[in-house]
Amino acid sequence: MDNITIKIQGLSTGFSRSKGKEKILHRGLNLNVGQGELICIVGPNGSGKSTLLKTLLGFIKPLEGEVFFENRLLNEMTVKELSRMVSVVLTEKIEDTYLTAYEIVLTGRYPHGSFLGKLTEEDELLIDRAFRQVGIRQLAHRSFFTLSDGEKQRAMIARTIVQQTPFIFLDEPVAYIDAPGRIGIMQLLKKLTKDMCKGILMATHDIDSVLHYADRLWLLGMNGKWKEGKAGELVEAGFINDYFDLEDVKFNTKNHRFEWKGR
Repeated sequence: MDNITIKIQGLSTGFSRSKGKEKILHRGLNLNVGQGELICIVGPNGSGKSTLLKTLLGFIKPLEGEVFFENRLLNEMTVKELSRMVSVVLTEKIEDTYLTAYEIVLTGRYPHGSFLGKLTEEDELLIDRAFRQVGIRQLAHRSFFTLSDGEKQRAMIARTIVQQTPFIFLDEPVAYIDAPGRIGIMQLLKKLTKDMCKGILMATHDIDSVLHYADRLWLLGMNGKWKEGKAGELVEAGFINDYFDLEDVKFNTKNHRFEWKGR
């Protein structure tokens, strides 16, 4: 299969309110996601990162514009068709404490028919390989709720691998994880873009952790402003400070860290 591109044309994101009123967060977004690249949606809290991600998944209706998965309009795709195109890791926690990590991961095979029926040999091989890829094979039969936050996130990424989609969308994948764990998750995601040609789009506020790994950034600011470009170029041009307008904090373009302005 040729590489697939997600195209976003004239998209306006936000919410419909009562009496026909709308709350528009961003207007006229023209963006794309290709296979083999890691794109990070970054911006301050409340800038609409998760809203954009969920709009691209069809969870929130766009106020204007269109989203195409190759030549298919998002709003014309069935749930099954979309689940074979993009796999998702959102912030909602899985509360069922009786499932093992293996049972969580195998749900990624549901779009391929492996639901109530017996797993095929191919399913089992894919699941085993995914656990090895994310580095938690030894935890496969542990109860999911006993895993650390970083281990849970690796299991969820394994689920996206066995779903065999060209794209993976993640919402705050490194939140609540310690620094070594955040680096490990980002290295894993970057490896998936290189080794499996996955197109990865992730929303995050943790810009310190992602700049070294992101191919491109979608910067979302308050009051509707947005900017897209190569991560290094946006940093060097000073756009991070423009979009994270914090009174006592600045972004150091040399060490890629936020610092107190008094330092």
